[in-house]
Amino acid sequence: MNSLPEFLLFLGRLHPMLVHLPIGFLVLLAGLEVLARLPRFRNANASAGYVLALAVPAAVFSAACGWLLSLESGHDPQFLAVHRWAGTATAVLSLATAVCYRFNWRRGYGVCLAVTAGALAVTGHFGGSLTHGSRYLIEHAPGPIRALFGSGDAASRTSARVDDIMDRPLFSGIVQPLLRERCTTCHNPQKRKGGLQLDTLDGILKGGESTPAVVPGRAGESEMIRRLLLPLDDDDHMPPQGKPQPTPEEIALLRWWIDAGAPATGTARDLKPPSNIEQLLRDGRQSSK
Repeated sequence: MNSLPEFLLFLGRLHPMLVHLPIGFLVLLAGLEVLARLPRFRNANASAGYVLALAVPAAVFSAACGWLLSLESGHDPQFLAVHRWAGTATAVLSLATAVCYRFNWRRGYGVCLAVTAGALAVTGHFGGSLTHGSRYLIEHAPGPIRALFGSGDAASRTSARVDDIMDRPLFSGIVQPLLRERCTTCHNPQKRKGGLQLDTLDGILKGGESTPAVVPGRAGESEMIRRLLLPLDDDDHMPPQGKPQPTPEEIALLRWWIDAGAPATGTARDLKPPSNIEQLLRDGRQSSK
């Protein structure tokens, strides 16, 4: 990544913004073609050529920027490969769709457009998983849907049903949901910024490319806490400016958990927290109801 010229890195980071253009144009085109099949709207696709003239360069340029962005580290290689090649296929297929339209090959045009829409859906799904994590879509889905897709956070959902927060599993019921809300958008299995994964205790203790995120028993020496406490406009502050920030109370809870040894098991009651931490826990429980 560092060997690339700065301008190419800049172009790569345009991808998250540009990617919405081909999505919008191609969805619009597909919608116009479907609408044109209805007698009342048979001329709905009259502007299809103009839409294609915008969609093709947008898809090609977005895919090119995506390839540049993929050279940066911190993404799950398997998800990234599928997203990258599906995006490339979408760009190529959109061009094929335009060629069929230009030469008035209606059957080929319809087939190419349908396949392009399918490739676009795959690209979007894996792109979303890279950005938000693979469980983002189903995180708040009804139980049967979560079960169908094998959602892996049953322990934290079970712990959330414990009435007294002091009896919840400390990590899976209190710390992990806090990190999921504040940190795992950028530090999940599919998107490991700085090589850091914060959705599991193993990932937290392993740390990232530089230093361990957490030093059990020593919150003051833990990189996670150091970055949380940096000024908001500092480049090393986490979460970055513009993202939801943890409250002072949430940081205090994280510090207490780390100073207690960052345990994987046990409840808050087991650790006999000081009165101020117990009050923070109970206040947090009330505000989350």
